[in-house]
Amino acid sequence: MDLRLVAPALVVWLVTLLGLHGPSWSMPVVLVIGGLICAAALFAHRRWNLTWQVLGIVVIGAGMAATCALALWLRLETRDAHPLSGMSGKATVTMSIRDDPRNFGPAQRGQVTTRVTVLAVGERRVPSAIADVVARAPGWVGLLPGQHVRVLASIRAPRGGDLSVARLTASGPPAMLGRPPPLQRGAGVVRATLQQNSAQALSGESAGLLPGLVIGDESALSEDVRDQFRAAGLSHLTAVSGANFALTCGAAIALIRLIGGSPKVAAVSGVVVIVGFVVLVRPSPSVLRAAMMGGVGLLALLSTRRARAVPALGVAVIGGLLWWPELASAPGFALSVVATAGLVLIAPSIRDTLREWRIPPVVAEVLAIAIAAQVVTAPLIAMISGTFNVVSILANVVVAPVVGVISVVGTLAALIGLAGDVGSVVAQVLLRAMSPELWWMITVARVLGGLSWAAIDIPDGLAGMALVMTFTVLGAALLNRRVIGWARRRAHGRRNETHSRRNETHSRQNEAHSRQ
Repeated sequence: MDLRLVAPALVVWLVTLLGLHGPSWSMPVVLVIGGLICAAALFAHRRWNLTWQVLGIVVIGAGMAATCALALWLRLETRDAHPLSGMSGKATVTMSIRDDPRNFGPAQRGQVTTRVTVLAVGERRVPSAIADVVARAPGWVGLLPGQHVRVLASIRAPRGGDLSVARLTASGPPAMLGRPPPLQRGAGVVRATLQQNSAQALSGESAGLLPGLVIGDESALSEDVRDQFRAAGLSHLTAVSGANFALTCGAAIALIRLIGGSPKVAAVSGVVVIVGFVVLVRPSPSVLRAAMMGGVGLLALLSTRRARAVPALGVAVIGGLLWWPELASAPGFALSVVATAGLVLIAPSIRDTLREWRIPPVVAEVLAIAIAAQVVTAPLIAMISGTFNVVSILANVVVAPVVGVISVVGTLAALIGLAGDVGSVVAQVLLRAMSPELWWMITVARVLGGLSWAAIDIPDGLAGMALVMTFTVLGAALLNRRVIGWARRRAHGRRNETHSRRNETHSRQNEAHSRQ
């Protein structure tokens, strides 16, 4: 297994966290230290003829640390020099919407929050910078990414830990400046059409759940279903996880190959599918990670080389953090990366063990994926939320057969629904066909998430993480010991049975000889 990019990815992640949350002088120090280490390694190579097999990992790690520190230092300096940094009071701000406005705080307050790119303050053009906006829902709900607006807002200092320059509280509805980009308008039409067709074809909770499963649109998802999915360990499905992304894009690329497309045609078409799907579902951390891994795989397909999962994950982490440093602090990105690593490194061994226990191959595959994901993500979830989910493995196993079907058929219905009235009828027929699958997911979430012991409260932070890791290791050791003991007893029983059969055979043969 190729692990050469694991260390550089970890170095970039740690340096990014240090730059976002550490002192302002940390990045220049990392830059200098990284440069000195690279220079020392080159000197050692020339002076003592040390091979690159010894120095290579050191040079690559130090070089990546220095590169990341330099890039992040420049961006932090740009952030601190922005006109909105340190400004207070009110000002008219021109901005571009970066993400769909989402509900914020208690429902009765009717507030939304969104992330924007600041373009101008008053009549003065300023360098583009990120800011967070809190506003009353009227006038903001339904805004599409890329839409330019102008609004009077109160300016406060940012929370820190990212590259945002300010927090803005809008005093009223925004003034629209032009229209969103054509690509975002098209994505908005697809999302709105799927929402409408779902409401007409499905009933109750299913109508709000399907858009969340397919395109990450949780606007119509009821709070009860949201809480039940969270309690059952299924919340990653309602916001388009990387698995949904991989299923849909993989199905599209497989279809292209099935109809006779060459690897190059499939690779180019795959890039179009990936970009379009990212725009459609919005670039959440897990979707970005999956998109970057998919891009690496497509490059390998284009060059007729096989992509390896671990290097592809390393490239996705490095590229994602250099492009969007805030991902380093995003729990969704960390959980997605850790879950992918677990599926690559641990799941195959679990699958092989389960198959040795005579579990059917398909069941063993599903169980291995659920167990591996739970084992590697549980410590992080405990550190973040202070909970340990007991039913997550069971819930993910029993809904696994329907997740892929809903993702692929739902995406197909979203596209078909654009073809006028006839397309809407066909799309609604497809969505109605998904009613049993959606009912099954909701029922599983309600039953398992409703158990009082579904999630156990434990200490959060490093203490909770260490506690879960300890119990996981002890549980695995105990299970392994019991399994080995069971296997030995079974093997001993088989040997005794074999000996008994041999003795019985010999007795019959002796009896036959004596009769003769």
